[in-house]
Amino acid sequence: MDGIVSSKIYKGFQTVIPSKIRDEIGITLEDTLNWRVEKDVIIVEVEKQRPLSDLAKFAISLDEETDVVDLKRKSGRGEL
Repeated sequence: MDGIVSSKIYKGFQTVIPSKIRDEIGITLEDTLNWRVEKDVIIVEVEKQRPLSDLAKFAISLDEETDVVDLKRKSGRGEL
């Protein structure tokens, strides 16, 4: 990406990720932004959410009680 892309800060200190950046990196609604400060520079890293379809590679017995929400959370955290 060439040049600087800007966004404003709104009430509640909210901002919008510019579409050029979202498109280039492929940011989706389920992704997480991790923020850190190094000296006077703010660094934002995107933690990609793994799609639920990634769980298809795990065999789950039908006899086993499962919690889909818990499985999705664990998948997102890389615990599966």
